[in-house]
Amino acid sequence: MGVVFRNSEFINEQYLIIKSSNRAFNYGDGFFETIKIINTKPFNFPAHYARFSLACVILKLRNEETVSSLLSVINNLIIQNNLINGSVKIHISREEGGRYQPKSQNCEMMINTCSGFGFEQNIPVSLCLFSDEVKTMGGLSNIKSVNAAVSVLGAIHAIELGFDNAILRNTKGNYIEATNSSLFIIKDNVIYTPPLSDGCIDGTMRVCVLNNYKVIEKSLSLADIKHSDEVFITNALTGITAVKRVEETIFTDFNYADKLQNKLINLSLGL
Repeated sequence: MGVVFRNSEFINEQYLIIKSSNRAFNYGDGFFETIKIINTKPFNFPAHYARFSLACVILKLRNEETVSSLLSVINNLIIQNNLINGSVKIHISREEGGRYQPKSQNCEMMINTCSGFGFEQNIPVSLCLFSDEVKTMGGLSNIKSVNAAVSVLGAIHAIELGFDNAILRNTKGNYIEATNSSLFIIKDNVIYTPPLSDGCIDGTMRVCVLNNYKVIEKSLSLADIKHSDEVFITNALTGITAVKRVEETIFTDFNYADKLQNKLINLSLGL
C-alpha cells in the first residue's frame, strides 16, 4: 500500500483511520478534488486550487491551504509514492463534532495517489438522457461535493440502458453536463457550453477549454444537442472525448474533439 497524507502527516495507507464520526461520512459535509499527474507534475493545478477555494467558501470551511502549501504536500506525496503518471485525490471534510449544525469550520484533509497514464486519444462515447433526478441551480452544484447521488444514479441508468454515460438536467429542464464530465456542443463552427448558473460542475478541463478557445456559454435544450454538428465532453483525467451518439441521434464529426485532445496530448508531453 502507498503513502497518504492525513491532516498534517504522511502515513502508510494501511494505518489510515477514518472515524465513524467523520462528517463527510455522516452528512456529506465535504468535497473532493481529483488532479491529473503527468510526468510527476500536477496538470492544470491553478484551476483545481481555484475550485478548492470556492468549495471552502460555499461550504463555509476555513481554508488554511495556500497554492504553495497544497502543492508542496502533493509534490511530496508524488515523490514518496514514485508516481509518474496518474492522479491525486484530495478529500476534504469538516472537522468532526455536532450533527446538522456543526461545531467547527476547520477542515480535515486526506490525499491519496493512484497510478495511471497520460492523456491519450479517446474512443467516442454514447450518451443517454437521465431525467429521474435533477441538479439544483446553486453553488453546491458547481463544486465536487461528496454528495454526488444524481451523478451516481445517472451513471447506473446509462449502464442499464447500454450507454457509456448520461446527460443530466437541472430544475429548469436544461441539459447541463454528463455524470462525470462537462458538456460542449458545436454548431456552425461555434463552441457552446452551459453556464455555471445552470448548475453544472465548475470543471477544471472546462476551464482549460474556455481559457484557450472562444466559447459561448448558453443554456442547452435537447433540440440544441440533437441539432448540433458535434458533441464532446471534458474531464480532468481523460481530457476531451468525442460523442458518437445521444439517444438515437448519431454524430460522425469528431473534428473538434480530436483536434483539442491532440493539443492537450502535445501540451502534456512538454511537462
